[in-house]
Amino acid sequence: MKRLLIIGVSALLTVMMCVGFFDCKTFAYNDILQDDDIYERIDEYLRSSAVNAHIPALTAAIANSDEILFAKAYGECESCDDPFVLGSVSKSFTAVCIMRLAEQGKIRLNDRISVYLKDIADGDRITVNQLLNHTSGLGEHQNLENCHIVNEQGVHCYANVNYSLLGKIIEQVTGMSFEEYVTGSIIEPLELANTAASYEKSTANGLIDGHTDYWGFSVKSSPKYPVSDNAWITVPAGYISSSANDLARYLQMYLRGGEGIISQQSIDTMFYEDTVFVDDDVPFWYGYGWATVKEPLPEPVLRHSGLVETGTSCVFIIPGKDIAVAFTANVNDYFVTNEMMDSLGWGVILMLLGEEPNMISRDAYILEHLRIDLIMLAVFAASLIPMFFIAGYKKRVSQKHFISAAASMLIVNIIFPVFILLIVPVFFKTPLWVAKAFVPDVFITAVVSSAVLFAGGIVKAAILIKAIIKRSGSDI
Repeated sequence: MKRLLIIGVSALLTVMMCVGFFDCKTFAYNDILQDDDIYERIDEYLRSSAVNAHIPALTAAIANSDEILFAKAYGECESCDDPFVLGSVSKSFTAVCIMRLAEQGKIRLNDRISVYLKDIADGDRITVNQLLNHTSGLGEHQNLENCHIVNEQGVHCYANVNYSLLGKIIEQVTGMSFEEYVTGSIIEPLELANTAASYEKSTANGLIDGHTDYWGFSVKSSPKYPVSDNAWITVPAGYISSSANDLARYLQMYLRGGEGIISQQSIDTMFYEDTVFVDDDVPFWYGYGWATVKEPLPEPVLRHSGLVETGTSCVFIIPGKDIAVAFTANVNDYFVTNEMMDSLGWGVILMLLGEEPNMISRDAYILEHLRIDLIMLAVFAASLIPMFFIAGYKKRVSQKHFISAAASMLIVNIIFPVFILLIVPVFFKTPLWVAKAFVPDVFITAVVSSAVLFAGGIVKAAILIKAIIKRSGSDI
């Protein structure tokens, strides 16, 4: 899905590299950034993209180490100071906290986590740095209550519970809550006035409402914060809130060598020195809260995206160009708008490199949702069809074709609905409770379609049992 877009971008970049395009353009990069026209074109590009992608509220900010070069808000948000829930972009904040404590000698990255957390299963087999780069072997859908090693250690497997554990380590080492520590160590020193690590503080800052997609229709909903430490996504893993302006200021911290919060050496460790290769559709290297995309780009680009039930975010750093970019949006439309958010993010990066962006056409949203909705409609229609053949089923039973009637009921009304319910967990490797939160229309379609089929099975079973009892009585 999202990777298909990146593949297209990568293919374009590869062709340009082959003809030496980047070599002849590199000298003009600073001129590109100083050209006011580039920001006018980015503004127009984002404005049209937000409309075509049906993004209710979008903010974008571009900064270098000296200043914020561009900051614009689109749609229903008032300004680039409006805070959004960041999703997994929060992980970089948590990683910075860990590196800060490591510099102070309070945490050793190679320590087993059992040194800090005594009651975690397999804690004597997992190190702090394995949590940071997701090589701990913990499961993708585990939480603090049930986490244990289920995957090969040393191999990247993205799991929110890794950063939930890091949050607990921070609390154990400092004697402070995660909110208190990240606030005192990052938020306050950088003067991030619209950034927070709690629901109460986020709402006090004016946290924007989110939107969730249902069959192509965006429904406004309040952001959903974790209600316990045992949630699948906790605050250290995904629920820090921030604004585009604050994110730009936060990213400047990396461009400025850490500003005393962490050292340049720690930043290099996060970005480059303890990374693990991920052989995805477009290969990347995952470090501590940051992913690095190299080939076929002319130089490394650091990136991390975030997703919660009601919004998305994405941040980029191009260290060699002294540039950072941040995006926030208040909609989660997993199959369509989220893909388009990726597209516009990479589109702006291309523009900053002097290239043409990915264009989002006016009808792309409708056509893509039409395709997905037709699939879901077909599943639901398939669940209704057997109800129209109840009369034929009765006739078959009345003719005493009990075995064939029972077999058809088993296949159509038990095996088929079970198959529908297993499509998401088995083929997409995503539990239904995750689908309910992040792709609710798919969840509703699967559950309702299965319920209709099961209900038809109950009706058929009653007809079959009644006929069998009647025949038994007549035989007597």
